[in-house]
Amino acid sequence: MTAAHRSRMKIALITLGCPKNLVDAEVMLGLLDEAGHTLVASPEGADLAIVNTCSFIASAVAESTEVVAGCLELKRSGRLGGVLVAGCLPQRYGEDVFAMLPGVDGVVGCSDVAEIAEAVEALGSGASVTAVHEPLFLYDHTTPRVLGTPDHIAYVKISEGCDNRCAYCMIPSIRGRLRSREVASVRAEVEDLIDAGVREVNLIAQDTTAYGTDIAPQGSVVELLAELDRTDIDWIRILYTHPAHLSDDVIGAVAALDSVVPYLDIPIQHVADHILDTMGRGTDGAHIKALLSRVRDRVPDIWIRSSVIVGFPGETEEDFRELRDLVGSGVIEHLGVFEFSPEDGTRAALLPDQVPREVASERARDLIALTESLAKARGKALAGRRLTALIDDVAPEGITGRHAGQAWELDGVIHIPLASGVERGDMVDVEVTGPRDFDLEGRIALSGRNRL
Repeated sequence: MTAAHRSRMKIALITLGCPKNLVDAEVMLGLLDEAGHTLVASPEGADLAIVNTCSFIASAVAESTEVVAGCLELKRSGRLGGVLVAGCLPQRYGEDVFAMLPGVDGVVGCSDVAEIAEAVEALGSGASVTAVHEPLFLYDHTTPRVLGTPDHIAYVKISEGCDNRCAYCMIPSIRGRLRSREVASVRAEVEDLIDAGVREVNLIAQDTTAYGTDIAPQGSVVELLAELDRTDIDWIRILYTHPAHLSDDVIGAVAALDSVVPYLDIPIQHVADHILDTMGRGTDGAHIKALLSRVRDRVPDIWIRSSVIVGFPGETEEDFRELRDLVGSGVIEHLGVFEFSPEDGTRAALLPDQVPREVASERARDLIALTESLAKARGKALAGRRLTALIDDVAPEGITGRHAGQAWELDGVIHIPLASGVERGDMVDVEVTGPRDFDLEGRIALSGRNRL
């Protein structure tokens, strides 16, 4: 980039990866907007493209480098001024990103999100930028944000970093140690979001059940949920709870608090004892099975989301069958299935008895097919039932919404024929008519409409 790009720029920000990464992107957009830059949707024709990357596993690194490479091609052809790589990729690889992706103008790690405006100003002056420091950043309610979600949905990051040391995971080395926000700060942010029209907040962190343990006795998940329940928010959803840390008090809060939806995301990763032990998950199969049963007993109409890893080193056919039997029991409504990825710098990458890739892929396909079959059966069983749905989109081809057991962009939607007077952000009663693959089909039940 040259000095001609100084001061205000047209900037396109592309974000990849998880909701935690999306919040970082929203903060960067807020800071860039505050600095007077113009935010544009496409990198073509922009002065600068910022690619907020993910590097959790090899497939995420591949996706990130592919997107950056596309931006570099635009730059080479004169259709884009410059390219800045942000987020987890530079946090993991540092200055090596310049060698990995020749032509990149700067790198900013997730540690330096708050300095994005200064990095852009330096690029505009013709400098090359490297801003990757120890991950200590934690945004709060005063930090500018531009939401990248629909106006009625928001993610709220209640903590950053992770003190767990799972054998397969790069997150602690990328995101740093656990850093929790104050309860009052989270509440203030939620109240601001309500004023902006948000009806659903999704609480996120690397481990939401670890929230507050680093600042105790100043805050806990239960205290936070109770405080947020006193606001006017319609739906509070809890994602990323750790099965070793999900307490009966948290489960009780989900059951008791009106605004907390009957939904829990509990990434179990596996159920075979020796696999969980080698993973470093701090739990065993008996605990996981008892926990899932206890959640079901205590929270009426609960919907459980989880994730599992197949092909972890040492996973036998018997281990996989045990996992498959648990999934097949129907105790989990929504499931993300991941093949083990041996990441450099993790203990798991060095373990013996690595499972062949083709075996892991076959097991993943098996579980996905089983999950789809269960989803269809569940959809048939729901036919005729009325559920409150939050409307996410109204288009000529129809309406899409979600009931409380469906997290946005994770768990599918309800497909609804067009109906007059229904708008995005409405809460309406929907009668389920049946399944559509992982999704549901339904129709508006005219009584019970609750407009924003």
